[in-house]
Amino acid sequence: MNIEEFRDIKIAYMRRIGRYGLENKHLMETFKAYLKENNLFNEETIILGIALDNPMYVSEENQRYDVGVIISDQKSKYDLSIRNIDNGRYAIFEVEHTEESIATFWKNIQLLTGDLQVDTTKPIIERYTFSKISLHLCEFCIPLK
Repeated sequence: MNIEEFRDIKIAYMRRIGRYGLENKHLMETFKAYLKENNLFNEETIILGIALDNPMYVSEENQRYDVGVIISDQKSKYDLSIRNIDNGRYAIFEVEHTEESIATFWKNIQLLTGDLQVDTTKPIIERYTFSKISLHLCEFCIPLK
């Protein structure tokens, strides 16, 4: 685990509303296809997946999930909504990019973050970089107080 400071991160994103699960994966595939079709997908691309609502408190039909790309080149044009990521410190956990490893991460999240002061007012962010994906890895960014 590492700690990173997030500052002034903007993303161009797509959102779906509904039960978390397989449809989020479909949104990710749709989003990557959009990036490729618009020549916005390369070795520098960083994609974020953001579950905005806690399923314990928000009904399935109202759960929001964003998939976005960090805007690093101000010249690139996106026909998408733009938003900011919350500034602050995040604990970064590297996880194998398999359904089993990700499910294990979520199952053990309380244990993994037990010594950290997690900011539960901000969403946990999934981060996918080209270099990590090629190694079958992804990252979970846990917001800290």
